[in-house]
Amino acid sequence: MVDAAAAAPLPLRTLVAYAVQNVGVSFLSTLFVVMYLKFATDRVGVSMLSMGAIFLVAKIWNAVADPIVGSWSDRTRSRFGRRRTWLLGSMLPFAWFTWMAWAPPEALDGGRLVLWVAVAVLGFYTAMTAFQVPHAALGVELTHHPQSRNRVFATKYIVQMIGLFAAFWVGIRLVDDPETGRAGARWLGLLGGAGAALLVALALPSLPPERSDYQGRGGVSILQALRDVAKNPEARLLLFVFFVEALGLGGLTVLVPFVTQYVMHRPDLTQAMLSVYVVAGVAGVPLWVWLARRFEKRRLWLVAMGMGGVGFGMLLGLGENGWPLMVVSSLIAGTAQACGNSIGQALKADVIDLDELRTGERKEGAYFAAWSFVNKLGNAILASSAGFALGLAGYVPNAEQTDLVKYTMVFLLGGMPLLGYVIGALAFARFPLSEAEHLRIRAELDARPPGRA
Repeated sequence: MVDAAAAAPLPLRTLVAYAVQNVGVSFLSTLFVVMYLKFATDRVGVSMLSMGAIFLVAKIWNAVADPIVGSWSDRTRSRFGRRRTWLLGSMLPFAWFTWMAWAPPEALDGGRLVLWVAVAVLGFYTAMTAFQVPHAALGVELTHHPQSRNRVFATKYIVQMIGLFAAFWVGIRLVDDPETGRAGARWLGLLGGAGAALLVALALPSLPPERSDYQGRGGVSILQALRDVAKNPEARLLLFVFFVEALGLGGLTVLVPFVTQYVMHRPDLTQAMLSVYVVAGVAGVPLWVWLARRFEKRRLWLVAMGMGGVGFGMLLGLGENGWPLMVVSSLIAGTAQACGNSIGQALKADVIDLDELRTGERKEGAYFAAWSFVNKLGNAILASSAGFALGLAGYVPNAEQTDLVKYTMVFLLGGMPLLGYVIGALAFARFPLSEAEHLRIRAELDARPPGRA
């Protein structure tokens, strides 16, 4: 039987309340990805090879933790709701490890410093998973209305850009100054974590109650849930596409500060270059949502992948005076990425409905955890490879780099995303779930009695 609230379009206040919960986490996670490698090596004194190893272990663990959190979130029973319990419970450790990462004691050095940073990075990514996977799953549960699903993830992406801009224009300046960077980082770690937790708590009352009939339908076990995901051919295809794209995009934000400083010799352009990409991504979301009313989502995303490949591929020609090229590249690639962050997310929700038709279970957490796993695994491989590759190429902090180091930076920034988009587009061209088929699936699910397995 159809749930009237879930089938109706969502009001704007609900969309914003859901999206705003992610602003603080977006700010801190973006700053972590963009600046923590550079902060830890250039300001704190951890070696590049050590940071490469720390990021590899942390991100692989983070990816492994995703299916655990997703399955536990699906099977959580609480009068507060399956997802709300996790959203609130994750915030205290998130705030603690954020402070720990940005405020290592200056008296620490050598192995003790590496250990402190390793624990902080591992803890930060674990707490972030405990928030992000249930939060993404909650977005699917908010509505079954087709266009509202597009708007849920489009609004989430647009609003979380506030966090990205704050990271670019406030966070980077706080932590990257040679003289005041460590003091600024300590304040950022303390206030940023507390602010993120406060946003999550304040927005919860504005969200509709979670559906009680979904409790108890989250799957029998972690392994069974993962088997269901693995047996779903549409899900497997999306998993592969997200993995190869993440493998290409994983070094983007990590490498931009290095490329602007050592290839372009314009470190003052770091925030501007990242902001152009983000602005294009924000501006592109309404465009893709509008187009999705007229064209099938599958075709739109395929076009966007081609655009993304062209945009990033342009960076292979980047040189010392290459900021106009980077601007054009960012405009094209950012607009393309907006499609995956809105329409692509809605396709995930459609696949989850298909799983409910086949299994009678609601496993949003398991599915988003699986997608998060492959995304983070791809990011981990590229981001850690960037640390290893630059270290092996002869990277020296705060010094003029060799041509080999510069070529390595440029290839990781432009060539790897190009390869990822090409492979992803070739795979996604075979995605079979059409919008007409999803409407049939949704109609059959809505006709079932609530809670029917």
